[in-house]
Amino acid sequence: MGKSFISTIIFVMLSVFLLVDAINGYFLISLGLDTKISVLYKGVLLTLLFFYLLLYKPRIVILILCFCLFLILGEAITVLILQSSGNQTEFLLQHIIKVVSPFLLLCFLFHREGMDQKFYKKLDLVLGGNCVIFIANILAGIFGYGYSTYGGSVSESSIGVKGFFYAGNEISAILVVFAGLYLGKAYAKSKMIFIMVAIFWIIVGFSISTKTAILAVSLLVLATPLLFEGRKIFLLNNLPSVVFMAGLALLVFQSVSFYMIFKETALYGRMDFFFRNHGVIGVILSGRDLYTYAMWQDFQSSASVFNMIFGNGISYYADRTVYSTELDFADMFFWHGMSGVFISLFIFSALSAYAVKHCTEAQYLFARTVLLTNFLLLFIANLSGHIFTSGMLAFLWPCFAIIAKRRTFCGYPVGRVTG
Repeated sequence: MGKSFISTIIFVMLSVFLLVDAINGYFLISLGLDTKISVLYKGVLLTLLFFYLLLYKPRIVILILCFCLFLILGEAITVLILQSSGNQTEFLLQHIIKVVSPFLLLCFLFHREGMDQKFYKKLDLVLGGNCVIFIANILAGIFGYGYSTYGGSVSESSIGVKGFFYAGNEISAILVVFAGLYLGKAYAKSKMIFIMVAIFWIIVGFSISTKTAILAVSLLVLATPLLFEGRKIFLLNNLPSVVFMAGLALLVFQSVSFYMIFKETALYGRMDFFFRNHGVIGVILSGRDLYTYAMWQDFQSSASVFNMIFGNGISYYADRTVYSTELDFADMFFWHGMSGVFISLFIFSALSAYAVKHCTEAQYLFARTVLLTNFLLLFIANLSGHIFTSGMLAFLWPCFAIIAKRRTFCGYPVGRVTG
């Protein structure tokens, strides 16, 4: 098989991967069948990516295998030497694949970007196709189909909607990527279109009803004009300034309106519980700070230099009361030590490298959007987790991050510009 043929299959599979996740969720909620369709689909996709890089970028494969080795060492010691009773090897392998998948896909995209004239058209199809699937699922949830964000199937007592996506904790991250992408595109095209797009994504964020979704979309709506206009936004003598102030007023109005409705929901009761028992930090982290403290107490009671570097592995915590903090960097440290934290930061740096490089250059219109969204995702990783270990975001984030390399001419995206 030639490289063009393999890459075409990969792009086609990437274009509908969220649909496969939704189909898998549909079988779960409707028939109670865990068909593993999504796992098989992504397994084939990862195999093709691995095979492609093995043929054309073998050094990258060696680096990825080294990452896997470092991530598995803590688990190996726990299972083989300490003979832990809670063997989580299967879960660990799935977890490691999720961690390295974004880097695997990103390296493939870097390689194809330099040789495929239709690269960005294919990328538009991947991002646009999956965005349509994402919105269709949220609409399905609004009309009473699929899962709620909190409370199982959609009902009067449930909170939020997520359609047929089963992995609810990852929906907010998917929303951030799509909102960041299309808010940036809309602002570059027309300020009035930006206002309409902003209202749309705010509605989607409130429909999902997670703290992360609502806060992240609100920040993106406010930060996007600042990103493009800088200090000029505060002069109040041009259209962008008017748009910014109108957006700010709209957010204040919606926040007040939302609060009046929000007080009557079960989510308000949930947040009120955390506030009364654990204060503001409890509301923000939903008890994850307590999980982190419990795991830290356990970790330091038996930690060695080896554990600091490679962690205790996942099996070590399997029979503990708390086995995960649901904060990405904390989990990476406890499970994989400083090696896990370093690998996560390395992958994040790779995803952000071109955004940092080109964020001050006018012809790279999307670089600033990518940089803002990436740092927002980094913030979410330490607020609610499920960013660096997301099986859904792993295939979307690299496709979004690489558009930082895309040049524009007179505001219109193009491929490579020469001369």
